[in-house]
Amino acid sequence: MTVKTLKNSLDILECFATTENALGVREISRMMKMPTSVVQRAINTFTETGYLLQDEGTKKYKLGYKMFLFYDVLSHTMDPHSTIYELMQNLASEINESVFLTYMDNEYGVTTKIAESNKNVKYAVSLGTKTPLYIGASCKVMFAFLEEDRQLELIAFFQNKQSKEEHMEFFETLREELQSIRQQKWCITVGEYNEHAFGISVPLFNYKKEIIASLTISGLVYDIDDQREKYMLDQLVKVVQQIQSHISKL
Repeated sequence: MTVKTLKNSLDILECFATTENALGVREISRMMKMPTSVVQRAINTFTETGYLLQDEGTKKYKLGYKMFLFYDVLSHTMDPHSTIYELMQNLASEINESVFLTYMDNEYGVTTKIAESNKNVKYAVSLGTKTPLYIGASCKVMFAFLEEDRQLELIAFFQNKQSKEEHMEFFETLREELQSIRQQKWCITVGEYNEHAFGISVPLFNYKKEIIASLTISGLVYDIDDQREKYMLDQLVKVVQQIQSHISKL
């Protein structure tokens, strides 16, 4: 059972993982769609305990010294994520497209690692980006492996102004696609999440064989054709087979 106050506080802290800039209370309030009073209380606690520091000049906040204690421990630990990122970078270099890792976080997929292509013009994905689970290749390939009841719950969560019948109707339009994704274990979308971008995604599972993440190749739509699509999918599947053993340790 989630402790709402604690979850809100952690969500606020995660805002600082998506930018190198200092953040103000009102800025965080807009980002999180939370009252400024709630944000201010959490910020005060994190500042008092050293997890955040306040700039005396701008009155904005940034990560504090306490966060480096965690980094020091992680940097001396065999972190599977370092190997995963190395594999992602190798893939991005091989295909010259961006590769990103997305984890399932309740109703959303969250981008946690990015290996970018060397192209001057490319489709940019930002760390910490949250996307509804049934939209775009990186999320839809996870959505397809959820139980049907959970899929309907998520549709209702994002389309809360619609009736139960409308939720079912929307789900029926997805059912065949989801079944296909589940069977083939990959998903390709073109212009779905962003009209200028394509996504090629493969699911990742934990040691219980539960869906937890996905690995995705993304680029601009004019850079893809049938032959290149097949080549990139083949390369992605090979890398996912290597990454899967590391993901299972997390």
